[in-house]
Amino acid sequence: MTAVTDQLRGEGTARLLAPDTYRAAMRHHAKGVAVITAHPGRPVGFCATSVTSLSADPPLVSFAVGLRSSSWAAMHNSPHFLVQLLADGQEDLARGFARPGGDKFAPPVAWRPGPFGLPLLDGVLAWLVLGPLTTQPVADHVLVIGQVVDAGHTGGTPLVHHDGRYHRLS
Repeated sequence: MTAVTDQLRGEGTARLLAPDTYRAAMRHHAKGVAVITAHPGRPVGFCATSVTSLSADPPLVSFAVGLRSSSWAAMHNSPHFLVQLLADGQEDLARGFARPGGDKFAPPVAWRPGPFGLPLLDGVLAWLVLGPLTTQPVADHVLVIGQVVDAGHTGGTPLVHHDGRYHRLS
């Protein structure tokens, strides 16, 4: 248990909401889709809808990842992470990186070494290189806060996740 979870279960707090009720409500929140990669000896990555801009000066970004994620287990000590914002039409890429296990970089996934040798996926809208500042376990996830040390963008329309499905903005 983390301190946050222990605090939530402490005296004087309301009962915890059932996870299914929470998930049903949050399905109505549209989120951008990102793939986060690193290269701790081999390319690793996972799909995330939790990427958030925290500050512009200094540029800070956060994301959350499940504690049991095999990708996170492989990359948690990396000196840099590459957050890649997916474009519409990259649903297959999102699904592939959302699945546990397997070689997520095998063909037909197109990628190349990017800044700091990090795996950069072809066709993404934008990318941000993060130098991790802090990680904090929160319930069954880890909250990661990183400082943006490099970035690039191509433009286009984002891939959005809403109500359990991927959508394109019109």
